[in-house]
Amino acid sequence: MAVMAIRRTTVVLDSEDEQALAKASRAEGLSQSALIRKGIRQVTAAYRSKERPRIGWLKLSEALRREIIAEDFTDSDA
Repeated sequence: MAVMAIRRTTVVLDSEDEQALAKASRAEGLSQSALIRKGIRQVTAAYRSKERPRIGWLKLSEALRREIIAEDFTDSDA
């Protein structure tokens, strides 16, 4: 995970959500805060700025990328 500044905030939950969060926390072995952050990242993923790819082959044309991927995942025993 990237280095980030941590800010505190308050989340208001109804009792059903609070109980479910506590159960999930115990089951997953993660803190409630970690689960909330994970959920926020999932919900906001489409709205985050994405870094540009730094790997050279990702600069290939879309058609060539598809061809390479298809070759890598075809069944060679067929």
